[in-house]
Formats: sequence, structure tokens, C-alpha cells
Amino acid sequence: MMNFRTFLFPLLLLIFQILFTFLLGFHSEYRYFPVTNVTNYENPPRGLVEFYYSMFTDIHVMMFIGFGYLMTFLRRYSFSSVGFNFILCAFTLEWAVIVRGYLFDWNTTNQKFIVDVQSLTTADFVSASILISMGAVLGKANPVQLILMALLEVPIQVVNEYIGLHIFCAFDPGESMYVHVFGAYFGLAVAFVLYRRNVEDSPHEKSRYTSDIFAMVGTIFLFCFWPSFNAGVATGVTRLYAVVNTYISICSSVIGAFLMSNLVKRGRFDMVHVQNSTLAGGVAVGTIAGSNIGLHGAMVIGTLAGMISVLGYEFLTPRLKHIRIHDTCGVHNLHGMPGFMSGITGIIVASISDRSGYLNHLTDSCLGGGAFRGNSTQSGYQAAGLALTLGMGLVGGLVTGIILRLPIFSQKENDFDDEIHWHLPEDPHKPLLQNHPSARL
Repeated sequence: MMNFRTFLFPLLLLIFQILFTFLLGFHSEYRYFPVTNVTNYENPPRGLVEFYYSMFTDIHVMMFIGFGYLMTFLRRYSFSSVGFNFILCAFTLEWAVIVRGYLFDWNTTNQKFIVDVQSLTTADFVSASILISMGAVLGKANPVQLILMALLEVPIQVVNEYIGLHIFCAFDPGESMYVHVFGAYFGLAVAFVLYRRNVEDSPHEKSRYTSDIFAMVGTIFLFCFWPSFNAGVATGVTRLYAVVNTYISICSSVIGAFLMSNLVKRGRFDMVHVQNSTLAGGVAVGTIAGSNIGLHGAMVIGTLAGMISVLGYEFLTPRLKHIRIHDTCGVHNLHGMPGFMSGITGIIVASISDRSGYLNHLTDSCLGGGAFRGNSTQSGYQAAGLALTLGMGLVGGLVTGIILRLPIFSQKENDFDDEIHWHLPEDPHKPLLQNHPSARL
């Protein structure tokens, strides 16, 4: 008799796909704004496809190719890295469009929420948060656990961002707090609950030459498109600041990462640092990406982020295991610490009104004075937004991890190995010479 767990994954997908179909069918509608009607290109309407679509496609590529291939560094888990990233991202996009639609865009008059290119872009932002969390548990969670993690994480992430943006009015144009910090610490909390000591002894948690090369494909895609991520929904001069600041900051983090990697490795380089820490500048500048921080400011932030990220991989990641946190991809070093650094920088910059530009986006719904909030008050709410994100990420991750640890869902062995989940075309772990005709002579 076949185990019920064998069919749990397709059963869950079928149930949720039917549910999502009904929700989108009854409660969503298209929104289009003709380009001929646009009179203000500084602040174009959100339904303008021609304005938002190009950056949306860049961000979409980041989710599926950038994140997918970045995780292929494990020598016996490449199918799962790319494949699970693919299904998890697609599932999350559908779910995020629905959840954000109900919370951010619900129209009480016609009982529907709009779906346009900006909706798709923000859904990609949500999926980035879930993929970051996936990086913390990569190789230690099965497909059912990943789908359930996304199902639970998306509403928590969306609620956190709604409170941060619309109540605290803590602005984060590049999503460094609401995506990177949240996703990293949510994932680390899940990893803490799912921790098993036998993971430390797995012989498969290693890379090889070819798997590291494939992971670099993801790195390069993320590097090239990160300015679009930080500027995806920005308009006017804010979009200019976001693109240029991210461009400079992420280039600087490449310099900082190579510099520090060569120092700590005594004249050599570590591919882990190159794959990950080189991207830290894109995360670290996110909260202030749309601010007038000066090119020198972006350069300092990016360089420091690259260096700090390398130090995290080299010295902090091994020590996390002492407190039962096994971080497969090192999301704490690429997303957690640089994101927290970005949040702290946002608190500082918010106190300089002519630099931050945050006060230009305030509304009457904001706490602490509404549209007339002062600089020091804005700094306080930026800090509150960062603290809220950190708290909701950790608590949400702990609760989710407890659910995923239930016996019906849990994975107890075969970590970092494709064989348990995939039909492999051949044994990928035998030396190539064994399969050569001359080897049988």
C-alpha cells in the first residue's frame, strides 16, 4: 500500500490552485491606463504598462533565474535548487497577488481588487522574501514543507509591509527591510526549529567546480538587474536616485567583497564570497535607494556591505551552528545583516529632510502627525518599522517551523540529495570515465 505522503504534494497544489482560481475569478479585475491619457510622466498612473513593464521583467528574471541558479552550488542538489525555486516562486506569485490585492487594493464599491503590472511587480517582491527564506532551509526541507512555508509566510509578510508602509509610514523603496530582513530572519527561525544534528554530518553539503559555475550565473543575473529591483515602483527623481545609487553601491560591494575575501583567505579568493557577498551592496542601499545620499554615500555603503558580508560568511556562519541554526545559503550574511544595515542607515538619513525625501510621501493615515510629521518622528517610525519586521519575521518563522516539523510533513534524512525527489537521467555521482565505452575493455 502506497504511503499517503507520496501524494501529499500534488494534492496540496491541486487544492490551492482551485482555491486561487475561484478567488481571482470572483474578486479581481484588470486595470489599464492608456498612454495617450498620461499628462504627468513624473508620477504616472500605476496602470501604465509602458512605464512599469520593463523593470518588472528585470525583477521577474531575478526571481526565476537569479535566485534559482544562485542556489545550485550544492553538488547533489542542483535539480532541487532550480526546480523547487521554480514551483515555489510560481505558487507564491499567485498567492501574493491575491493577499496583497485584498489588503492593499480592495475596492469596497465593486468588491474587487485590481491587477496590473505594478501588482505583478510587488508580488515578485513578496516572492523574493520567500525565496530568501528557502535559502536558509535549502536541502533540509521537502517540497511540501516549502509550499506550506510560502502559504504561511506570504500573509505575514504582506501584513507586516502594510503596517510598515501605511501606518508607520516607514519607507523602504528597495524593500531591504520588508523583503530582505523579513525573509532572512523568518528563514533562520524556521531553520532553528527544523534543526537536526545529523545535518552537520551530511557528506553532500559540498559544492564542486561545475556547480559553483552555475551558481555564478545566478549571481551575475542578480547583479545586472538589481537596480530595477530597487527602483521597480519608484517614479520621478526617486527612480533616478534608486537606479544610480544601486548601480554604484552594488559595484562597490563587488570591490569590498573581493578585497576582504583576499584578505581573510590570505591571498586567494573564496567562491562563496564571490557568489554572495558581491551582491550585498544592492541590499544595503535599498531603504535609502530613492534618497539623495550622494554617489560617495552609495559607494561607502556598498563597500562596507561587501566586506561585512564576507566576514559574516567566514566567521559568523560557523558559529550560528552552535545555537542550532544551520543556514545553508548564508542568507544572514547576504540579506539579513546588509538589510539591517540598510534599515539603520534609513533611520539616520530620515533625520535629514532635504536628503531622505521620506516626508514627501506622508499621508494623513500615518501615525505620529500624519502628513505633518517631523524629521525626528520619521526616524523613530523608521526604527519602529525595522523592529516590527524583525519581530514578525522571527515569531512568524518560529510558528511556521513548528507546523513544518509535524511528522506528516517533516524530512528526517536524505539532506542535500536530489535522488529522493527526482528521476535522475543517470547516476550523476559516478566518474565520467566509468560511463565511457573504453572503461569496459
